[in-house]
Amino acid sequence: MNSISGLAAHDEGKLSFDRFREEVLNDYRTACISREVSLLGRKEVLTGKAKFGIFGDGKEVAQVAMAKFFKTGDYRSGYYRDQTFAFASGFATVQQFFAQLFADPTEGNDPFSGGRQMVSHFATKFVDENGNWLDLANRKNVSSDIAPTAGQMVRGLGLAFASKCFREIPVLHQFEELSHNGNEICFCTIGDASTSEGHFWETINAAGVIQVPLAVFVYDNGYGISVPKSHQTTKDSISVALKGLQKKENTNGINIYRVKAWDYAGMCEVFEEGLQKIRDTHVPAVFHIEEVTQPQGHSTSGSHERYKSPERLEWEREWDCIKKMREWITANNIATEAELDALQEDGKEFVRTEKNKAWEADLAPIKQQVNKACSLIDSIELKDCE
Repeated sequence: MNSISGLAAHDEGKLSFDRFREEVLNDYRTACISREVSLLGRKEVLTGKAKFGIFGDGKEVAQVAMAKFFKTGDYRSGYYRDQTFAFASGFATVQQFFAQLFADPTEGNDPFSGGRQMVSHFATKFVDENGNWLDLANRKNVSSDIAPTAGQMVRGLGLAFASKCFREIPVLHQFEELSHNGNEICFCTIGDASTSEGHFWETINAAGVIQVPLAVFVYDNGYGISVPKSHQTTKDSISVALKGLQKKENTNGINIYRVKAWDYAGMCEVFEEGLQKIRDTHVPAVFHIEEVTQPQGHSTSGSHERYKSPERLEWEREWDCIKKMREWITANNIATEAELDALQEDGKEFVRTEKNKAWEADLAPIKQQVNKACSLIDSIELKDCE
């Protein structure tokens, strides 16, 4: 956990310590911002400003590590826990996140679905207003999220297969705005419980057969809502259950990696190596992210205190990923406690400000309609007086 090897090498050459420190602290700040988004988002739901909330708390550190290696041309086909990945990758802002939470239909406020989908359903455009392809090879791309869990798996397989086609079919090499020789990866995210669904197994099997650049990240917090994984996953582990699909020499198959959700340095190292291997070889991989915590439970519709033991809840508090990242930073003399406190407070203030901007933007057209209605009513009353 105290090793910092591998973190400084994902860019060209070794980073200087100052640049390395800046990057680590920026990741920490992003994680803190995302956690505050989850905490404040839940409050907005429970006080009646939004109807439902489901957040990515507990996955922040894994997602800032993933985002380091999400490059232009890559695709994401994920699910509704990827808010930190969205912030870190730059395809979503905090204000846009809250606009979606508030179901703001005003054009531009929620650029992903115009208030039509629930929170953390992201998307980027693939074509312009005339139906022409955009320069997808030089931007980060997000396939529109869908509500059915595991539905993203099939779509992710198709996007990864497109990269394979662009690499292996010569006539497609001319479309440089769509692909750079098939170097793109599709990042596919899923919760551990959804790995029990048929779409997951069909996709993993197909990816292993046809060998496509699909990177599947499984967030494993030990539960499927309130159901322990021992009741739904063979051998209590999706990576163990998939072991027979492990690629070996002169076979097809997938590569399997296991990491801990609180181990920032370890995840950076494994993701860097594993994702580059996918990019180079088109051999798909599953990254099993274990020991994920869920500080606020599954969603705003219930309380995890009802089904988790006091011991489990205490373990989750102790192994919270942001807490562990903070300990790693101070243990390696990257920053002081005071510096981290300042970053955290700055993040909280930033989130509050962005949330208020989203709320005011959501109310603005309603206030205009109210003022117009009042004006019309006043004019009618004046005419009656005459």
